[in-house]
Amino acid sequence: MPRFSLPGLFLYLALLTHPLLAIAGDPLNALILTTPGVYHDYQKQTQMLAHSIAERANVRFDVSLAELERWKDTDYSAGYDVLIYNLCLADNQDAKLIANMRRQTEQLGVPALLIHCTMHSFRTTDLWWPMSGLKTVAHEPLGTLTLTKALAHPVLTDIPDNWVLSQDELYSNLSFKGEALLTATGLDGQPQVTAWLARPGGTPVFGTTLGHSDETMKSPHFQQLLASALLHVTSNLSPEGKPTPGMAGDPAGVDIFETLSAPEGVKFLGEEGLACTYRELVIAAGPCYLRCILNPLEWGAETAACKTACESELPSSNALIQRCTP
Repeated sequence: MPRFSLPGLFLYLALLTHPLLAIAGDPLNALILTTPGVYHDYQKQTQMLAHSIAERANVRFDVSLAELERWKDTDYSAGYDVLIYNLCLADNQDAKLIANMRRQTEQLGVPALLIHCTMHSFRTTDLWWPMSGLKTVAHEPLGTLTLTKALAHPVLTDIPDNWVLSQDELYSNLSFKGEALLTATGLDGQPQVTAWLARPGGTPVFGTTLGHSDETMKSPHFQQLLASALLHVTSNLSPEGKPTPGMAGDPAGVDIFETLSAPEGVKFLGEEGLACTYRELVIAAGPCYLRCILNPLEWGAETAACKTACESELPSSNALIQRCTP
């Protein structure tokens, strides 16, 4: 039997019982699935997401960039405790791809976090939204959002009441099947769910339509929301909203990335590529939008309808990626 001095015994007990001193357990393994960008700087967001979560939860990450064939034909969730979807595949309609992505959670039982434009992926089909629990195909203009708690929940322990985000998009809810955590009021005065929990196939999933801007990504409250949600869906969040023993993060920073894999020739657009896509979009739709705004015969709803019609002139995301990859 090992011998302890009295001071040594006190230190040993402190390490076991104090959450800040608890010995870290094996980290959770997470896979981030993302795309090159176009409307979002996913290179920057991937870094911010991973580092901010790792400061608050014991997690290591792999990154899968636009590996559509892998996502369609393999059980890419094997070996992972949680999947994090932060991607935008709005125009994609590949039913086999969608089915296999859903299968990882609904049948293989791997929990997931779904962030922002993930909810607008595959939006011309009805095949994807049962995975998240929220059907949405459009959003309001970028603006200030005041988030209200829909209920008391451990995931929201460190989230303030009436939390204000200075720049984000409010996604319009068409159908919802889940447990609402946060809501915000739309321009029509109706509440829209902005963060929630769902259980497709009985497996826990967290979704949020927040996360458009760098301002949101840098928000400590948003970062805490994602970290708490990740711990919750993996059964590592206490009823008090704190990491269970061994699952606390490392505020000092750690080497959190293991691998980044992508098809040959595919890379993040980054700031240079995003600037290119903006120019391409302005060239394609700018004159059309200007005509809508200046036409004295088009006001209010007519102007909005005119702008929507202009979107038919926009190049596809795939075309923009091909033109603008650095």
